[in-house]
Amino acid sequence: MFARGGKLFPKALALTGTVGGALAVHQYMDSRRQSSALSNEVPVVSPIDPRPSVNLPSREDLLSNLQKTDKFDVLIIGGGASGAGSALDAATRGLNVACVEANDFASGTSSKSTKMAHGGVRYLEKAVFELSRAQLDLVIEALNERGHMLETAPHLCKILPIMIPVYSYWQVPYFFAGCKLYDWFAGKQNLRSSYLLSKTYASELAPMLDESKLKAGLVYHDGSFNDSRMNSTLAISAIEHGATVLNYVKVTQLLKDSSTNKVEGAIVEDQETGKQYQVKAKVTVNATGPYSDLILQMDKNKNGLPDPQPPQPANVSIATEVAVNKPNMVVPSAGVHIILPSYYCPKTVGLLDVKTADGRVMFFLPWQGKVLAGTTDIPMKTVPQNPTATEADIQDILRELQHYIKFPVRREDVLSAWAGIRPLVMDPRKRKDTGGSTEGLVRNHLIFTSETGLITLAGGKWTTYREMAEQTIDEVVKEGGFSVKPCITRKIKLAGGENWTPNLSALLAQHYKLSQAMSQHLSNNYGTRAPIICELFKEDERNQLPVAFGGRENVTVLHHVNFDSFRYPFTIGEFLYSIRHEYSRKATDFLMRRTRYAFLDAANALTAVEGTVKVMGDELNWDSARRQREIEECTEFIKTFGV
Repeated sequence: MFARGGKLFPKALALTGTVGGALAVHQYMDSRRQSSALSNEVPVVSPIDPRPSVNLPSREDLLSNLQKTDKFDVLIIGGGASGAGSALDAATRGLNVACVEANDFASGTSSKSTKMAHGGVRYLEKAVFELSRAQLDLVIEALNERGHMLETAPHLCKILPIMIPVYSYWQVPYFFAGCKLYDWFAGKQNLRSSYLLSKTYASELAPMLDESKLKAGLVYHDGSFNDSRMNSTLAISAIEHGATVLNYVKVTQLLKDSSTNKVEGAIVEDQETGKQYQVKAKVTVNATGPYSDLILQMDKNKNGLPDPQPPQPANVSIATEVAVNKPNMVVPSAGVHIILPSYYCPKTVGLLDVKTADGRVMFFLPWQGKVLAGTTDIPMKTVPQNPTATEADIQDILRELQHYIKFPVRREDVLSAWAGIRPLVMDPRKRKDTGGSTEGLVRNHLIFTSETGLITLAGGKWTTYREMAEQTIDEVVKEGGFSVKPCITRKIKLAGGENWTPNLSALLAQHYKLSQAMSQHLSNNYGTRAPIICELFKEDERNQLPVAFGGRENVTVLHHVNFDSFRYPFTIGEFLYSIRHEYSRKATDFLMRRTRYAFLDAANALTAVEGTVKVMGDELNWDSARRQREIEECTEFIKTFGV
């Protein structure tokens, strides 16, 4: 399936081994090109000795850090984009950092975004017509940070052209001026210049559009990225810089000084073993996104404990778990996205519906070989533990899409659907009744330090995570009176981005005899860490099996398997890498976040659950009861994704 020449498991060339090997090949080729420029010699790649792989502390080592460290400089609660980003910023400034996440990295909003690194064209329109300085500041900030994302994680973030179909001639100068203004505000960080397409060229670029209504097309540029992989990469990068970052560790109580009522850490619980740790810190940060108010409720209580929760009905499933967070600071809004087959959108260009029936914008974007469509904007009164897309939300997006697509838009084409809670916030010191609407709120972030010294970071958007983290750690430094190094996260390369080159997929294909699809998949998701996975392929050829296959014991059955039925390039080798190098602890971690399997095709991902649990159970020594529980929980969770 993944090899060239029709062979399932070819012998891998013993030229490169680990991350260092692939990088050395690239550096060697560069030097050969320079030395042969005058002689017109064709550069030849010589064998390179493998270098050692990146060594990360085990989960046990990280838990041990919690126990043996008397007092951290900063404890960060939350392992989403803002929490992991803050951990990286603090660690690279020289602070001793602990960061704990109750579930998995990006298990909440950070894995359910529109996958865009963008300034926000709709915010620019609001800034102009409403003369809003706040909206304009958000656009300029995000455009600047968009460039940093593309720079620091080039394997995960790519430039994406987006076409605005124009259906009235009067809209041509209006949209053109808006796109050029968008370019202008980006300044030096502008990706590429916007341009106008005639009706003919726009129709050729997007043949699925109804050309009888089309007048022209406007193309501007933003970034597209893999949000949950970006999140886990931030966590890994923070660990590599010395931070203690743990998933599945939940804060159960804030520690407070009995005389001053100042927060001085937290009691946390390892969700796997139930063991509790007392984690003391000079400064504590609340970076829990939509769930910020839960920590703020604990902060208000003298004992640091959460408010008593209302009793829940017996046998409440993951899909219907009741909301426990009554927001005060957070103004929750649900954004729903769906995944469709690739023929709903051009493969290399996104589409933007600038004005839906209710005034929102709607994106239709190529992503991971599929089309991502969304998003809705539905005000909520509570923040559920597991928000889900309703059928009405899905139909809303499909109806909007049908206005432009000239073939039938079918419900059965929806491969996956999910809901995420937007982190809109109001300053708790200035909160007013919003009248139930979130459409008029600005998505700026808010950094709020309570009287107890707890620093809360909330709001913002994925694109501005780095600046949010920088400003948060600035506040940490001020609150803790630390002497630190300057912030370097504007230029630091995240794990897998070091010395990355667009030619990495070609190098992987050549030296490991991989198919083009597999080498591109590994290059674009793991960057210069991809050779570690390739070494697992070389170590045991059966690791190239799709994870859905679920085992490597009986190699003879491989000759009888129809590998065409496995449509996604998620292998056992990749799964082992996620366990050993990315702290995957549950089947959902791999199927939902380290890969985007269930986000791309929920029904197909269901067929991989048992195989995934088998491989993970063998690797982590699970007993039969744990395996069965994992199968049930993972299956139930994936079924909430529009299946």
